[in-house]
Amino acid sequence: MNKKAKIITALGLMGVLFMGTGMQQADAKDKAPAKTEQQAKKTSNASQVKNSYVYTSKEFGYTLKCPKKPNVIPASALYEGKEGEILVFDNEGYNIKNAWVIIKNAFDDKNVPDLNSLKEEEAKQYLANLMATNPYESVVIVNRTGKERAVYAFTAKEIAFDSTGDGKPDSIAKADNQEIVTFFRGNKGGCYSMRLMDNPELRSEAVDSFQQGFASFTEK
Repeated sequence: MNKKAKIITALGLMGVLFMGTGMQQADAKDKAPAKTEQQAKKTSNASQVKNSYVYTSKEFGYTLKCPKKPNVIPASALYEGKEGEILVFDNEGYNIKNAWVIIKNAFDDKNVPDLNSLKEEEAKQYLANLMATNPYESVVIVNRTGKERAVYAFTAKEIAFDSTGDGKPDSIAKADNQEIVTFFRGNKGGCYSMRLMDNPELRSEAVDSFQQGFASFTEK
């Protein structure tokens, strides 16, 4: 199953509104493997026990549900000049294995359209522009909550670039891992990005937990 299909499978009940990769939602669903009844029950039970810890940021004034109490470090420790926090759930020394990166003031509010009122053709053009200007493998607009939409993207594991300056991609750079990146406006208008780091490979349980935290994010 390719990554576009995995987006549909992983997003589950969040609901995909617009695709930015040329694949129709029905096509992606057809490519996703069917779950057995036992697997479905296992997934359902797993979802019920995850994200029982409520984390509230004293510095930035947001709250969300986490799988457990995180170790918190400043976002600037990994992303120079960025304002926010990294919620670390698993690490080996300085090697972060599983974490959520939450960036405040992650984008210029004036340069990003109102995702909640975006029409289908406008959304397709906006997503096409994101794909053309960012190292994403796939990007979609989803319902983050019942009232708020968000951009949800997978970073690319392979990126073509022009090494000779002739304007034509001729080389491939390979990333060490793949991450999920989201952009959204909070319930009080804050411009946020929330990123999943899960090394060395994205795991379905990590994606499920991240999506629960992503959907529960609230500005206080």
